[in-house]
Amino acid sequence: MAAERKKNREELLEATEKELDKIVAATSRKARPLKGEDNIDVRVGKVINKFNVEKHFIIEIQENSFSYHRNQSKIHAEAVLDGLYIIICTYLDEETLSATDTVKADKNLSQVEQAFRSYKTVDLKVRPIYHYTAEGVKAHIYVCCLIIM
Repeated sequence: MAAERKKNREELLEATEKELDKIVAATSRKARPLKGEDNIDVRVGKVINKFNVEKHFIIEIQENSFSYHRNQSKIHAEAVLDGLYIIICTYLDEETLSATDTVKADKNLSQVEQAFRSYKTVDLKVRPIYHYTAEGVKAHIYVCCLIIM
């Protein structure tokens, strides 16, 4: 898995650099060069959003020029984590929930979400409802539990 992630990251970086080089060439050409910080920013934004690797580049845009280079420290920091499954945080101590049990609970959470989704679509025939606050989510689950009873 680590080798695959490294390969994918390198391919994305090279594809991004290829497109960014076109923008560099457009800003330095003699006939109708790409000018204006906003115009250059729009072109760069399209490339960066396409490949989603902005964090790996240091980009410098000026009124009539554009340059970039790789941010090797961030690339290295991400490469260190290749092939690892990381649980960032749990508020329970090791006696209450071990590392193995934490991973199992995380994986079981997807099963709970699938069951809840199935219950709402098959049994209740309710369209998806999206909540943006913790209180809204809690209230929605409470209402669904009341319907079950």
